[in-house]
Amino acid sequence: MKKLITLTAALTALTASLVPLSANAVYIPAASYDEVQKQLEGYTYITEFAVQESDPNYPSDSYDLYIRMPEEADTTCEVKLLMKENYDTVDVTFPEGGGRKAITEAMQKAGIDGKLLPGDNVNCECRLYDKVSADKVKKLYTILNDSGNITDFVYSTDLYTIRKGSANSESLSRFGFCTYDYDKGIWTPPDEQIAKRERFVELTKEILPDAAVELTSFSDKREGFTAYEASVVPASSMTLKEWIDFSLEVNEKLGGFGGFGIAEEVEIPALKTNSIDLAKAVEGDANCDGNVDMSDAVLIMQTIANPSKYKLTAQGSFNADTDGDGITSGDALAIQKKLLKLE
Repeated sequence: MKKLITLTAALTALTASLVPLSANAVYIPAASYDEVQKQLEGYTYITEFAVQESDPNYPSDSYDLYIRMPEEADTTCEVKLLMKENYDTVDVTFPEGGGRKAITEAMQKAGIDGKLLPGDNVNCECRLYDKVSADKVKKLYTILNDSGNITDFVYSTDLYTIRKGSANSESLSRFGFCTYDYDKGIWTPPDEQIAKRERFVELTKEILPDAAVELTSFSDKREGFTAYEASVVPASSMTLKEWIDFSLEVNEKLGGFGGFGIAEEVEIPALKTNSIDLAKAVEGDANCDGNVDMSDAVLIMQTIANPSKYKLTAQGSFNADTDGDGITSGDALAIQKKLLKLE
């Protein structure tokens, strides 16, 4: 079950700042997901926050929370939220111009839900939504390539952004229990919030027997909800590391994590971890050597039989997927039939 980010005063900075990447966003080419991992070096994975697919405020299905574990005397710690964007991109070059009109018309013909980003008529970039299939991207490329007006067509998938923030003892001591269900169009009913808050109080007594729990609530008549919260007041001072451990135990047994803030940034760079150049794509060329032969069919079967040892690059996967259904033994068979001229 997905855990939704709760509405609480402790998370106000978070919910206000997690906005979709701007149309003028900065993109950073990345050879692989390893580039993302480099930016998370020194941080510890904590938990996943999942959000509803129809929630317009969150451009991703989930967020992974990472924390730089504090030293004993630290009063604040850095946090990062890693999220996978909910779109792919295509970058197309029209050396003679006229690109914006051409790519808009081509997307309509290919049946692609896309958004053309601001720019000129030579270098055009589009976002592709709704998990566009490789077949549709190939169709888009074919339409544009047949016009003879393009020189580059780069298709990028698996885009990630990393948002930075911080947490302290005060924020981590506060928990909220109100969420909004975008599918049903309702806030969490008060009785459900109160029931979960009561379980939280019981759990807190188990973990911190001498701690007190202050119960509060606030209402927003315009939005039509009442949010219930709980703040933990320990009997003695707790280190930041102890608060993190407490939040982790609450998250494991009940769901929910203490509050933290995410800094609002106008432009958050997106890392493109998989990029495919369709202008250089050769159908069936799994090993990307520029030729299609039996070694490509063999590599496909090896990746299926032993994926931990044999892997295809993003370009190789795109080339190898001859029918748009992902990498299967059928692709290897299709290559063999083509080589034997049985098609």
